[in-house]
Amino acid sequence: MLLEHGLRFGAALTALSLATGAQAEEVAVTLDTLTVEGTGIGLNVPQGGIGLIGATPGFSAARAVSSTKTDVPQRDVPQVVTVAPREVITDLAATRVDRVLNYTPGVAQQNNFGGLTLFSYAIRGVTTSEVYKNGFPLNRGFPSQPDAQNVERIEVLKGPGGGLFGRSDPGGLANIITKQPTRERFVEMGGLWGSFEEFRGTVDSGGALNEDGTLLYRFNFAAGRQNSFRDFVDGDRLFVAPVVSWQITPDTKVTVETEFLRNRTVFDRGVVAINRQLGALPISRFLGEPGLSINQSSDSMQIRVDHRFDADWQMRLATYFNSNSLTGEAVEVRRLAADNRTALRDRNFRDYTADVAIGQAELVGRFDTAGIGHTLLLGFERESTDGRYQQIRSSLQRNPYTLNIYAPVYGRALPPYAFQTNGFERVTNTALYAQDQIALSSEWKALLGTRFDFFEQSFRERTTAVRSDQTYFAATPRAGLVYQPLPELSFYTNVGTSFRPNIGPDAAASSAGRPFAPETGLGYEVGTKLDLFGGLLSLTGAAFRVERQNVLTPDPNNTALSIAAGAVRSQGFEFTAAGQLSPDVKILAGYVFADAVVTKDNVLPVGAPLINVPRHSGSLLAIHEAQEGPWKGFGLGGGVRAVGERAGDANGGAFQLPGYIAIDALAYYRWDNVRFGLNIENVFDTTYYASSLNTLRVYPGSPRRFTGTVSVRF
Repeated sequence: MLLEHGLRFGAALTALSLATGAQAEEVAVTLDTLTVEGTGIGLNVPQGGIGLIGATPGFSAARAVSSTKTDVPQRDVPQVVTVAPREVITDLAATRVDRVLNYTPGVAQQNNFGGLTLFSYAIRGVTTSEVYKNGFPLNRGFPSQPDAQNVERIEVLKGPGGGLFGRSDPGGLANIITKQPTRERFVEMGGLWGSFEEFRGTVDSGGALNEDGTLLYRFNFAAGRQNSFRDFVDGDRLFVAPVVSWQITPDTKVTVETEFLRNRTVFDRGVVAINRQLGALPISRFLGEPGLSINQSSDSMQIRVDHRFDADWQMRLATYFNSNSLTGEAVEVRRLAADNRTALRDRNFRDYTADVAIGQAELVGRFDTAGIGHTLLLGFERESTDGRYQQIRSSLQRNPYTLNIYAPVYGRALPPYAFQTNGFERVTNTALYAQDQIALSSEWKALLGTRFDFFEQSFRERTTAVRSDQTYFAATPRAGLVYQPLPELSFYTNVGTSFRPNIGPDAAASSAGRPFAPETGLGYEVGTKLDLFGGLLSLTGAAFRVERQNVLTPDPNNTALSIAAGAVRSQGFEFTAAGQLSPDVKILAGYVFADAVVTKDNVLPVGAPLINVPRHSGSLLAIHEAQEGPWKGFGLGGGVRAVGERAGDANGGAFQLPGYIAIDALAYYRWDNVRFGLNIENVFDTTYYASSLNTLRVYPGSPRRFTGTVSVRF
């Protein structure tokens, strides 16, 4: 799917009519003339080609690529993709991806690894760590929280994605589409100032580097610093993302996309729940040790070669390289003493590094057989990831490094380091995948696909000599059917499978050297899609069921170890609305009911709820912008985030996080090339808890926060 973002279908091309199976006509190939506000520059690709979706007006999301890796209308695909375009990111004044996911229906925050990363989240009640960028996985190694400066849109695929993306979870995944070069020259400079001493400067520029417009660039930059409502927690960040594309011929283009990120922050595990109750400690209370920080780095490069053979056949070759690291010290609560006021803590030093190399080759073509239209995708992928995990810790038994959580005294001498873990993991994966989008008639469309993965993993714990090796072959088929009684209305159904290896240092440490069987999943759903107002407003509704097997669970014969024997299930329904209610009003809204429970375990009872998954959740973001008159360019809106009660740990739901409703407000004014904005997050200063890992690691949500923004475009 990694063709240049924002490919525009030129009028010179005649699309293949899948409904009738007609052959595509021969057409001339020309470069498209685009503006900065347009969708970028690229090959004139036939509908259904490999492509990245570029800028779209308002909150519109009639097209997406993450369900099929081809650019097709969402109503033609038997799966839901919820999209947050660039305008959503701008209106929310979001600097991180997780802020945008708060307004993506069906997505629930999980463990964020002390604020360091988008470590895991849940889609339709299924926890996953799968985050992609232009179709390449970001969760290999130890990446930082993705920066929003270089993001054009965020697509959240609902349901199994293993048929195209490989090892994943059956609830879905998120795919980040980045900004791409444009022909028209521009420079946009921005500033952000907010509560808790936050400030940030940004630059976004692009244009042609030569007279004929065949060599284009895009450059994004962001730098900032922020404190927090959490005591002693602060951080700073530097992000640079240059992109260059070269249209070698009208049929061939090369794109080189790079990103460099440096991030420093305080490792923060949140507050504790005393006797499984929250509220005794203020949400600002920091239980680590001031002055200790974690430094993160991530350097990545994508190289894409796109070539069109003719109007119906196209090829993409792409590679992705990434080196990332996480290094620094922290003090963490490991236990609460019997007096319920003394935290027993340990000191630890982490030195994590990873190197990732991934190659992809994809071929897409359109043809017909006996009046039935086909869009065929064939793909090959090879991945190699090396990860090094070193953690040095003090002894909790000999030096508990206590802290009175009600009257903390910081700054005492740090305890000495006592032991370490030092692991090396190598993962390789080779995959072949195929997909056929079939137009049976003007009303009926089908999708068939499968992916074959050959997975190899080797883990070595060099301190304890623990070894874990495994080889696994997985096939992940999927199928779907769409019925369209009207061009604007679709009914669909789909079924798909997934697999995810149980790997990593935690899994290796609890396996006693015996590799765990991988998790497998099955998801299926039925739903409907409706486009209104000429496709400007998209409505979806779906009923789903997702099952996972071989989930890690404690070994009943040795609770220090685990076995892959558990099973969980999530079922429910969801409704979403995205786009324009009128030229003045844009919305992104949704409601999800998810009943996510344990169905098999050695310790937990059947029916125990899954951690951090509310049965009821919903969000609404609505904005009115005057299109004419004296108030033209003035926008006023707000948002509601509602999350129901949910389990706060994985021990059967005895510890519960309370439900909450948080209200946000925003206003902006666009005058000529200048935009002024004001955002108020959590207007009524509601105290809430976004997620937790257990009673010792509960992450409070932000209190009332003000953010002011200004941008100027030249």
